[in-house]
Amino acid sequence: MERNKKYETAFKLQIVKEHLGGISIRKLASRSGLSTSLIKRWVDHYQSSGEKGLLPRAHEYRSAEFKLKVIESYTNEGLSLRDCRLRYGIANESSVVSWVRNYERSGIEGLQERRGRPKIMKKDKPVKRTEPLTRLEELEKENLYLRAENELLKKLEALAQQRQTPKKKR
Repeated sequence: MERNKKYETAFKLQIVKEHLGGISIRKLASRSGLSTSLIKRWVDHYQSSGEKGLLPRAHEYRSAEFKLKVIESYTNEGLSLRDCRLRYGIANESSVVSWVRNYERSGIEGLQERRGRPKIMKKDKPVKRTEPLTRLEELEKENLYLRAENELLKKLEALAQQRQTPKKKR
């Protein structure tokens, strides 16, 4: 069985109607290669919203207030995850579980929507100068370049000597 595979609405409707017609969920699951929980979820969606409940959904961004209302219903009213999902039109129980976990960990800030990648502190880029360099600055820049070139040549020579010494030992 593939994970996150999208099924056509007509296929979902056919499976749901077969179940409502008397075929057990286990038999449908084994025959079609689906999980029983997926078929149960389709049946729930169909019974609560009709054929509209089987249509594909775009990702919905929920407000922190909405999430808090769902969490309060779950904790205070004693609703099950399934009942919360059906009452508030949430696609999956795992959303409610993660909201509860985030709320317990971080409070209302844990329910805020965090879109995209976290921001990374960027180092300040050196400012490009528009005026020409003074003679002293030019000499300092050239001196720095020559030092780097000298260090590079020293390292290159050390590597060349290192390659030659093992050959002499043999």
